[in-house]
Amino acid sequence: MKKIRLVTLLLILLLSGATSIAQQVIVLPKDKQDDVDRYKELVVRYKQANNYQQAAFYLNKIAFIYWEYGNAKEAINYFLETIPLNERTGNYNDIKAVYSNIALIYSDMDRLDLTLEYFYKSLDARRKLNSKAEVAAGLIDVAYIHTALNQSEKAIQLLEEALQLSREVNNPRLILNSLKLLAQNYDNLGNKAKASEHAGMASAYEQQLATQQLKTEYETKVVKSQAEAERERMQRTQQELLMSLRELQAKATQDSLNFVVMRKQDSLKKAEEEAQRKQTEIDLLNTDRLLKETQLREREAQSRVQRIIIFSAAIFLIILMISSLAIYKNYSEKKKANELLNLQNIEIQKQRDHIQKQNENISKSINYAQGIQKALLPPQTSLQAIFPESFIFFRPRDVVSGDYYWFKELTKGYGSSEKTGKIAVSAIDCTGHGVPGAFLSMIGYNLLDDIVYRGIHKPGAILRELNNGIRRTLRQDETENRDGMDMALCVVDTNTNTVEFSGAKNPLVYVANNEVFRIRGDKESIGGGMGYMENEFTTHIIKVESPTWFYMFSDGFIDQFGGADGRKFMIKNFIDLLASISILPPDQQREILKNTLKDWLGIKYPQVDDILVVGFKLNPS
Repeated sequence: MKKIRLVTLLLILLLSGATSIAQQVIVLPKDKQDDVDRYKELVVRYKQANNYQQAAFYLNKIAFIYWEYGNAKEAINYFLETIPLNERTGNYNDIKAVYSNIALIYSDMDRLDLTLEYFYKSLDARRKLNSKAEVAAGLIDVAYIHTALNQSEKAIQLLEEALQLSREVNNPRLILNSLKLLAQNYDNLGNKAKASEHAGMASAYEQQLATQQLKTEYETKVVKSQAEAERERMQRTQQELLMSLRELQAKATQDSLNFVVMRKQDSLKKAEEEAQRKQTEIDLLNTDRLLKETQLREREAQSRVQRIIIFSAAIFLIILMISSLAIYKNYSEKKKANELLNLQNIEIQKQRDHIQKQNENISKSINYAQGIQKALLPPQTSLQAIFPESFIFFRPRDVVSGDYYWFKELTKGYGSSEKTGKIAVSAIDCTGHGVPGAFLSMIGYNLLDDIVYRGIHKPGAILRELNNGIRRTLRQDETENRDGMDMALCVVDTNTNTVEFSGAKNPLVYVANNEVFRIRGDKESIGGGMGYMENEFTTHIIKVESPTWFYMFSDGFIDQFGGADGRKFMIKNFIDLLASISILPPDQQREILKNTLKDWLGIKYPQVDDILVVGFKLNPS
């Protein structure tokens, strides 16, 4: 008994060590690592300046980068580091968001116990915000995990409180979520009446939300149209005001000059009248005696008049010169500004034409790559020729995709055309998306063809050979390249009605007799951080005794953000969706997947990754 315990303890320690090693080999791309280093420096500076809000902001950015690239441990650590900083500033809105993010990370890791713990912490922060809508949303989060843990009575208690708060703030979306979860939990407890009652109310609120969304979209269009009209009117008014201002400035300059001339003329006239009046008085009092003095005074008066005229003319000329210089300087500056603006416009147009040409060349190259990828991937009809009841739901995020599918009827290998009665089917998710992912998908597709050509038909052995082939092709032992792929692979033996499955991280889901089964793949990816492998991946054998639907998929649908609260779709919801559509024909299944994704994205959220779902049905003879 002691030996068994010792062996168990050693296995736990080895698994823990392997997990820590796997965590350590996650390497960020260079540009992202540079961002992380820069954000860390900013965190230190803002902490030294006691600016805790900005420090928490950059810690959050670091955490999101690690989360995006799969380093859950680092993401959680940096999220937790923001909590004491936000508590100092009383920022409970960010605290509740951080706890919710940590809960979602643990949910991705299938650690529902820790998911529940952090959703409860988020709920505590929401209560401190004194917002009924926030508390209701937090209660729904916690109740959702209780539901997943089959703790329906606890979930119902929380959901009743959430429903009451949602009705108090008249939030149809929260009311709808509460009613749907209540219906599900009452159904789990076997209370069909309560389940039907809440499901009916949920349907009514769903119709209300659809009507409200149409109304909001119409009002948004009207507001945009009014804003555009108001903007055009303001531009016209601004142009009219500018023209009026220029006219007023010109008129003001001319009026000022006229005013100066008139003032000087009045002064001259008054001076002349005063001189004549004095001359007349002198002539009357003493015409003869003061004749010479009068003549002298006349000359002095004339001299004063001349000086006044000269002084007035000088002032006028000075004012005229200053005005002319100002007008000339303004004209010169405007001319230079216009010339500079024209040069800048010409340069901008050249750059714009150059960029447009580059974009056109890049678009042509990407579209050509899309044509190559489409030619490489067989059409859905080819799969239906093998499995009449099958479908492929394939939606790349960009023009080309990092997800791809592969299927082939297996022969005895090495050029033999003799069929074995086995069919290989796989759904593969490469590192990244777009052009880099598409290159890797082409490498993987050709390697898979080569592996089965050599007569290797066991799924676990195929994945081992693919791992070694990727590492050899990308020279991963010599370079820093860590690209790889996650995948699910089935080999169907129509002679024995068996299915062999191996997975690199990705699972297989199948539905038989209205019961859903999920087989997890191995924890290792193909390529990337793994070294060359001698051992095969695990091969699972499924005996098909009744009509059975099999589903393989990438993580694009599961990790897509959307819905009312911007959450991920989650693996549980996706498996439930597959179970619900398994009773339908393949074309309808594909259409439901398409419409569900469209509704989940709405108009607010963009597609974040490539999406691939492959389904086929076996009917044992």
